[in-house]
Formats: sequence, structure tokens, C-alpha cells
Amino acid sequence: MLSCNLYFAICYYNWQVHVKIVVMRKKMRERQIQTIEHQGVIESVEGSHVRVNILQVAACGECKARSLCASSESKEKIIDVYEDGAAMKYKTGESVKVCGALSMAKLAVRLAFGFPVVLIVVWMLVAMAWLKLGELLAVGILAVMLVAYFYILYINKDKISKRFAFWIDNNQ
Repeated sequence: MLSCNLYFAICYYNWQVHVKIVVMRKKMRERQIQTIEHQGVIESVEGSHVRVNILQVAACGECKARSLCASSESKEKIIDVYEDGAAMKYKTGESVKVCGALSMAKLAVRLAFGFPVVLIVVWMLVAMAWLKLGELLAVGILAVMLVAYFYILYINKDKISKRFAFWIDNNQ
């Protein structure tokens, strides 16, 4: 009798956990697209191509101790936005908010850092443990592999750039 009650208690607990997971997934699907936003100034407008100059500030840009810290930095970046009829809507020098999907940032991090780190770890394990290569040879081959990976990214930059689309938010 005790084992039967224990079995039902475990099943009931697993069912509750399953229901919570299903509800969380549903909430995530219903959520709107999360965006990254930057204030910027329009540098030029040519047909449907708008170049927006943004000031990218490090995450600690608002810290009061930033003048004492070596990690506080900011850079000016140019964002290309393609929008039909942009020449009619926007003027050079106008202040705008440029938006991009958070998923784009995640993809960029995966392409620039995620895959290369996995490549480094897997290759070094294979080269050192399985192939029994020397350290210098393994690192040399790894360098060639990384150069080839980033060259392939460079060759396919037009295809990749189609997945990275920015837009100007008119509701400032």
C-alpha cells in the first residue's frame, strides 16, 4: 500500500512539473520580440538606404567610478538601415532610435565566439588525445582552421547580413 501511494505521489509531482514547463513555454511563445535599441543621428540618406551614427557605450557607462576604471569605453558605429521611401521620411542630422531583434545579437555572438570556442576545444582534445600531435603542430593547424572559418564567414557576409536587419522606430 505504501509503495502504491509513493508511486502516485511521484507521478503527481512529475505531472505538476510538466504542466509548469508547458505553461512557461506558452508564455515565451506569446511574448513579443525583444529588441535592442540605440539612439542615433542620421548621417546620410540615399534612396532607401539610411546610415545612422550611434554611440555604443559599455555596460558600465553610467557608473560613477567609470573615470577611474579602465574598462569604461565608448565607440561610434554606423548602422545601415534599408527602408522603402526613406528619402521622404528622414533628413540628415535627425535624431532617431534604431532597433534590432535580440535574436540577431545572439546569432552574432554564436557566429563570432560560440562556434570558434567549440572548434578550439574539440580540435585540441582530438589533436592531443586521439591524434597524439605535438602542441605546436596542433595550434598551427587550429590557426589555419580558424582563419578558414572566418574567411568563410567573410565570403558569405551578404547571406549573413540578410539575417541582420535593423529598423528605425518612429515611436520615440
